[in-house]
Amino acid sequence: MNRNVWLMAGLVVIALGLVNVVMGTRMVPTMAVATERGTLAGWWLIWIVIGLVVISAVSLGGFLVAAGLGKVPETRAK
Repeated sequence: MNRNVWLMAGLVVIALGLVNVVMGTRMVPTMAVATERGTLAGWWLIWIVIGLVVISAVSLGGFLVAAGLGKVPETRAK
């Protein structure tokens, strides 16, 4: 595949991970509200899942960027 495709795909995946954090801060109530309503366990679960998605997006994006730069031997053009 073209180097630019790998690089753009990597940057898009990382951007989607960051969008996930922004959406989480906008849509998930604050910790104080969750404590008041008695839904603190759900609040923690949501933020753990958001964190896992961000970690996955950054690692996949990093791999795609590395592949686009030719740092991953299996993806080098022959």
